[in-house]
Amino acid sequence: MKTIRLVLIIISFCLTNSLFAQDEASILLDLKKARADYEISKQKYENDTRLFNEKAISANDFNKSKNELLRSEVEYQKLILQLISQQSYVIIERAVKYQTAKGERRVKITLKSTLEGNEEYLNQFQEHFDVFTPEMRSGKVYNIFVSLADLTDQTIIGSPYEYRIPYIELGQEASADFELLKDADNLKVVLNYSGRKDEKNIFLKKDASMNVIDINSLQFSQEADLSSQATYGLTLERFSTSDDVYRLMVIGLPQQISYEFIDGTSKVSQIKYAQGVNTKNLSLRVYLPDRDDEQVQIDKPIKFYVLSLTNDQFTRLSVMDIKNIKSEMISELSCGNEMLEIIPRGKGRIEVRATNLYHEMSVGDSVGMNITVRNAGTRRLDNIKITTDNPLGWKTVITPDLIRTLDPEKEISVHITILPPADAGVGAQEVKIKTEALADNRKVDTEDKTVRIQVNAKTSIFGTILLVLLLGGFIVGIVWFGIRLSKR
Repeated sequence: MKTIRLVLIIISFCLTNSLFAQDEASILLDLKKARADYEISKQKYENDTRLFNEKAISANDFNKSKNELLRSEVEYQKLILQLISQQSYVIIERAVKYQTAKGERRVKITLKSTLEGNEEYLNQFQEHFDVFTPEMRSGKVYNIFVSLADLTDQTIIGSPYEYRIPYIELGQEASADFELLKDADNLKVVLNYSGRKDEKNIFLKKDASMNVIDINSLQFSQEADLSSQATYGLTLERFSTSDDVYRLMVIGLPQQISYEFIDGTSKVSQIKYAQGVNTKNLSLRVYLPDRDDEQVQIDKPIKFYVLSLTNDQFTRLSVMDIKNIKSEMISELSCGNEMLEIIPRGKGRIEVRATNLYHEMSVGDSVGMNITVRNAGTRRLDNIKITTDNPLGWKTVITPDLIRTLDPEKEISVHITILPPADAGVGAQEVKIKTEALADNRKVDTEDKTVRIQVNAKTSIFGTILLVLLLGGFIVGIVWFGIRLSKR
């Protein structure tokens, strides 16, 4: 199978070379014929010009001779232009991806005409170049159209969509500069010129003039409750050809807020790129404190910067007042940076306390108790409603049953009276105390409290007195009887 494939490749190569040789031979023969026609037409025109001046031929015959010369000259020039167009070729010298000061990603394509490289081949046709005008002899490749396309779906991802280069001098370079509409490290460069279309898949080179790591985060602004964390996904792209180690740093966060960089499952503070790798994905975790203060205020955004620094940039930054650093100072460092923000949010939390959740009562009585409702969270609570889940026929009176607002760390006392029905039976019953509240228009998780009540039968006071008297008389009778027995 491999032998057959090798034979096919050799045959294909030979056919290609054979066709190229045939094309070259055909052009040579056509050039000789066109040259002969041109020489005959030229000689006839010169003779007819002399005869016309001597009035030996008519103007009509002279014009026919002149037109025939022009026709043969045009045919001759067309063949030579065809020869040059077959030999002209535009190559892609460089394709560099870079980033502007505004963070715009661009690609610069540098093209070069390689017609000069085929000059040795063209020299054999030098004798025919006498019919060329100066513009024809300039060796320019005209109207080169350049575009950038995505490798997967062939969509144009460069702006302008198509870039026109008017011409490229023989052996000279020209460039086309595009804005990337879609970020990519490799793409397809499409060239259209001289009736041909050339496509090349290109891996973009990074601009070596800028030793910088560009940082981007799609989740640049996040909200997080106090005592929780926020995670920012970071994409770090290298615009450099150096193998420097880059330091990661966050500035602008209050001291109470801690952070860490995560690469997979490892904590990192420095990064280094492997050969051929230009992009890394990291995570930045920011941890908020339990309580707010002057620097960490609820609902007030905190802006901060993520930096990627070379050793020189890190040294320059270390002598600055990091607490008061401004965006202008970061721009002067020319380092990779991304501004992020975090918005601390308070969290509502209710605590319900009671000194006693077990009570005993007699049939027909009621139970009165106090509970304390406390805001144990970090955000004001609104519309705190206290309700109870009662046994069938039981009622409760709650004062107050609605608390409009309750600030953090504040508490209020609520009195609850539990009223059983008149025909309540003897036994154990349960009453659940429920609370509902809102914090920043969000429901607050609450914990129900259960009050257990033991209902006992009601006893008569007269029956109790009679029972006591009978018991006393019984005891006296026993004592008297004992005394009588001892006297015998």
